[in-house]
Amino acid sequence: MMNKVFSKRVLRDLRDNFPRWLALFLMIVMGMYIVTSVVGAAETIITESRRTASKNRVEDGEFTTFFPLTKEQEEVLAETGVKLERKFSVDISMGDGSALRLMKQRETVNLIEIDKGRLAKEMGEIVLEKRYCEEHGYLVGDGIHIAEREFAIVGIGTTPDYDQPIRSLSDMAAESALFGTAFVTAEQYQEIAVSDGRRSEDYTYAYRLEAGKGEEDVKRELKALLPEEKKAEMLTAFVTADRNPRILAAAGDMVMNKEMGLIAGAVVMALFAYVISVFVVHQINREAAVIGTLYALGAKKKEILAHYIMLPALVTLVGGIIGAAFGFSKFGAARQMRESYGYFSLPAFDTVCPAYLVIYAAVVPPVLSIIVNLLMLNRRLSKTALSLMRNEQKASKLLCVKLKDGHFVRNFRIRQTLRELRASVTVIVGLFVSLLVFMLGLNCYVLCENVKIESLNSTTFAYRYQLKYPQEEIPEGAQACYTESLSRTERGYTLDVSVIGIGADNRYFDIKPADSENSVVIGKSVAEKYKLAKGERLILTDSADEKDYTFKVEGICDYAVGLAVFMDIDAMRSLFGRESGYYNTLLADEPLAIDEGRIYAITKRSDVERSAHVFTKMMWPMITMILAASLVIFFMVMYLMTGVMVSRASFGISLVKIFGFRTKEIRSLYLDGGAVTVALGALISILPAKLLIDAVYPYAVANVSCGLNLHFSWYFYPLIFAGIVLVYLIVIAFWTRKINKISPAEVLKNRE
Repeated sequence: MMNKVFSKRVLRDLRDNFPRWLALFLMIVMGMYIVTSVVGAAETIITESRRTASKNRVEDGEFTTFFPLTKEQEEVLAETGVKLERKFSVDISMGDGSALRLMKQRETVNLIEIDKGRLAKEMGEIVLEKRYCEEHGYLVGDGIHIAEREFAIVGIGTTPDYDQPIRSLSDMAAESALFGTAFVTAEQYQEIAVSDGRRSEDYTYAYRLEAGKGEEDVKRELKALLPEEKKAEMLTAFVTADRNPRILAAAGDMVMNKEMGLIAGAVVMALFAYVISVFVVHQINREAAVIGTLYALGAKKKEILAHYIMLPALVTLVGGIIGAAFGFSKFGAARQMRESYGYFSLPAFDTVCPAYLVIYAAVVPPVLSIIVNLLMLNRRLSKTALSLMRNEQKASKLLCVKLKDGHFVRNFRIRQTLRELRASVTVIVGLFVSLLVFMLGLNCYVLCENVKIESLNSTTFAYRYQLKYPQEEIPEGAQACYTESLSRTERGYTLDVSVIGIGADNRYFDIKPADSENSVVIGKSVAEKYKLAKGERLILTDSADEKDYTFKVEGICDYAVGLAVFMDIDAMRSLFGRESGYYNTLLADEPLAIDEGRIYAITKRSDVERSAHVFTKMMWPMITMILAASLVIFFMVMYLMTGVMVSRASFGISLVKIFGFRTKEIRSLYLDGGAVTVALGALISILPAKLLIDAVYPYAVANVSCGLNLHFSWYFYPLIFAGIVLVYLIVIAFWTRKINKISPAEVLKNRE
C-alpha cells in the first residue's frame, strides 16, 4: 500500500516540478553529451589510427642521407636485423602554388591505405593523398598534370608516415591546400626523379626493427658503414617514430582531448551531484510535515529514502543514457572527428564505444546521485516524526548576525542571502566551473588568433628558399642565412627547433646576436613554449649525431613563426663545422632564378598567410561547442538554484503580498539580492579561472610547434562580466513571472 502511495507521489512530484527536473535532465544530457562526444572521438582516433598504423606496418624510424646508400650498405644493414624501405622523394611545384611530394609505392613499410580506387599499376597512373584531394577537389578518375606529364588518378588514400601531412618536420601546422603526397610505380618514379635531373631528390630511408633491436643499434650500424671523414655530412637526419610529428600525430593530439574530457566530466558531475543534493534537501525541508505524517502512519525510513532518491536517480540515469546516445551518434563523436578528418590525413573510422565510457556516462551519474543523496538525506530523515511534522529547523548562526540599523531593503537582502547560503554557494561554484569551461574555449580561440597575427607580422620576406646545394655566388637581391634543425623534448613530445644563423646586416630580422657559439636570441614562441627568460639555458639535441648543444639565452625577439632561435652566422658555421661563407637558406622580396635541383623547398609569404588561418579553421567547431556548453551549464545551475530560493521563500512572498507589496518590490527583496552574489562571484572567479586554465593549457598543446600567447585584450573581462549578469537577468525575468503566480493563500497552507 505504502509503495503505491510513493509511486503516485513520484509521478506527482515530476509533474508539479517538471521545469526543474527538465532543467536538471538537460544539464545531465549536455554534460554527458560533451564527455562522450569528445572522449568518444578521441578514443576512436587513438584506437583506430594505432590499429591502422600497425596494420600498414608503420616505420620504427627514418634517416636521411646526403647521398643514397649503396646496395652493399643496404644489404649489410638488412643482415643486422634492420628492414629498410626507400622513401626517396622529389617535390613537384604545382600550377596553383601547392607542392606534391612524389614517391614510389611502398612494398614493406608504411603501406598505403586506399580509401577509394586502387594502387597504381602502370605508367601514367597515380595515387594521391586524401587531404590534398579534398582541398583541391580531385576524385578517382580525374586527370592531373605533374612534372610535365599527364596522370590518371586511380586511387586516393593515406599513409601512416604522413598522418600529419606537414612538408618539413619543423613546420608549425599542416596545410593540405599547399602540400600533399603522391605515389606512382617504381618505374614511373625512376623516370621522373632520375631522368629529370633538375629536381632535388630527398634520400630518406624508413626502417623497421626485428625483436631485440633498438634505435642505438641502427645508429651504430649505420655510422659503421659511413666513411669516417663524411659521417657528419652524410647523415643529415635521424628520427624515431615516437619523435616524428608526422606519425600518429592525430592520436597524440587526441590523448590530451581524452584526458581533459574525462577530467572536465568529473568536475561537471561533481557539480551536478551538489546541485541535486541542494534540490533534494530543499524538497525534504519543504515536505517535512508530510514525511513526519508518513512516519506516524508506519512508513519506514528506508522506504522514504528510496522514494526521495528514486526520481533524481531516474532523471540522471535517463539523462546519462540519452546524453551518451547523442554523444556516440553522428551528432556527437562523429561530428567531433570532423576536426581531425579536416586536418590530419586519416582513413574513415567507425566510431568506437568503449565500455568504460558507456559506464562513465550511463552508470556513474545515477550512482553518484544515489550516494550523494544518501549522505545528505540520511541525517535529515533521522529526526522524530513529531519534529518533522512541526518542521523544526536548526537555526543557523549566520542568521543571528547583528546588522547595523539602516535601510530595510538592504538588511532584508543580506538576511535572505544568508538564509539561502547553500544555494548561493552552489551558484558561485557553478559559475566558477562554467568559467573554467568557457576560458578553455576562449583560450583556444585566442591562441589561434594570436598565432595567426604574430606569424604574419614575423614574416617580412616574400620568398624563402631552403637549399640542398648552395651556389657559390649569392643571387642578387637575396639575403643568405644558415639554418639547422635541432630538437627539444618536453612533456613527452619532441619538437623541432630551427637554429637560424644571420649576419649583422640582415634586413629581414631586426636581431643582433652576439658573436658567440654558446649564445642565442630566442623567438618569443620558444620563450613562451618552454618558459625561458634572458640568461637561462636552452638545451637542443641533434638526433642524427646524438649530440646536445647548450646555449645561453642572450635575448628574446618577436619572431613567432614556429619554434626558432637565432645565432651569429659566422659563429654558427664554426659551431657546426661549416666552411666560411656557407649558407643553405635565401630570403628575398622577388622570385630567384635558382636551379630546381638545388632547392629543398620554397616558402612564400602567401603560404604563411594561408597556413596562419589553419588553427582557427581546425579548432572552430570545438571552440563553439565548449563556449555553448559553458553557457548552458551556467544557465541551468542559475535557473535551478534561483528556483530553490523562490520556492523556499514562497511563504514569505505570500505574506508580503497580503501586506500589499507589489511585484517590483518583491523582486527587489527576494531576487535582486542574488545579483550581488552573482556579481561578487563573477568578480572573484573570472581571473582565477583564467589563470588556472592558462596554467594547464600548455599541456593540451604540448605537441604543437607554436608559441603560447594566451593574452587577450582587457575589454574581454568586462564583456564576460556583462554576459554573466545578462544570463542572471534572463533567469530573474523568468522567475519574476513565477512570483506573480504565488497566491496569498500560501500563508494558510503553512499554519499549524
